[in-house]
Amino acid sequence: MWIIRWYISREFIVYFFSCLLSLIFIAVVFAALAELETLEKENGRQLFLDAILSGVPLLIEIITPISVLLATVLTFVTLSKSSETIAMMAAGISLTSMVLPIFLASAVIGAFSYFNQSYLAPMWGADARTSMVDSTPVNNAWQFYQGKLYYFSGLVPVNKMVKGSRVFEFDKQHQVSKISKFRKLSSVNGYWHAKGGSEITIIDQKVFMRKGQKTRFREETFPIVFKKELKHPKYSDYASLINEIKLKRQGSVNYEADLFALYQKTAAIISIFIMVLLALPFSLYAGKKSNVRMGIVVSMILGFSFWLIDQIFISFNGAGLLSPEIAAFGANMLFALLALLLIYLRRV
Repeated sequence: MWIIRWYISREFIVYFFSCLLSLIFIAVVFAALAELETLEKENGRQLFLDAILSGVPLLIEIITPISVLLATVLTFVTLSKSSETIAMMAAGISLTSMVLPIFLASAVIGAFSYFNQSYLAPMWGADARTSMVDSTPVNNAWQFYQGKLYYFSGLVPVNKMVKGSRVFEFDKQHQVSKISKFRKLSSVNGYWHAKGGSEITIIDQKVFMRKGQKTRFREETFPIVFKKELKHPKYSDYASLINEIKLKRQGSVNYEADLFALYQKTAAIISIFIMVLLALPFSLYAGKKSNVRMGIVVSMILGFSFWLIDQIFISFNGAGLLSPEIAAFGANMLFALLALLLIYLRRV
């Protein structure tokens, strides 16, 4: 049995990489033609090469689900045309057993897709080239944390020192009720230490000033001063994303962009298995009557339709019309229902 599973998996993997590399090559050729003008600039060759390399991970991200769809169709149509599917069924191998190797191979492709998005894309600069969801990078010294507004000046990341800091607190009417000032903050052994400080309290529009503030605080009472937010959370790994969400949730900071990126990464892996299901009605359940050319054309149309609908859902989320969950998994749910419906109609 394992020999048959290995045979089906091998056929699928060969077709997958053939489709993936062919489509990427075509896209890269068009991209290279569009970037030819950069060769005339100073250091043009390097700019040209960087532009091409940064586009490859993005192309892999888009083309992988389409390639899985095409590879599944080609694998089972080929087996059907050579009557190998009938021979396997006559030997007592069920359709589920034939599909199982494809799902196992898809799990490997899912891991490859995750590696491409989380590591290869940042390595080749694709995250800076484009990102559908981008959290606001912290390039200044203002941070909102646990209901308080912090301002830091004179940051020295090497020594983890801050020359000055102000903390603004607010009342229920969102008016400033207290301003705390600290001098020469330093982070040591899980605590922030200040050389001195003062406090201004506003009560009934009267201002009261007091010196000699508390000068030792637990590290978690202050925001993460020397760590920038993820510029492109979609192109970060799961560990970094989850840690970012945890820190922002702890500090009462908006983490919706990071949560949406986490959903997107998960949805991208799930979409690979959805494509396998979507291919079955046009290949395995179509029998010998299936038309190879028609199967390829329909697969291409469905694959690009999936990408287009996914982008529409993402745009709706950016406009505040859809929740992150629906926007990230919406295309998956729609095409999973379509695949199950087509499989049911083919088998009836």
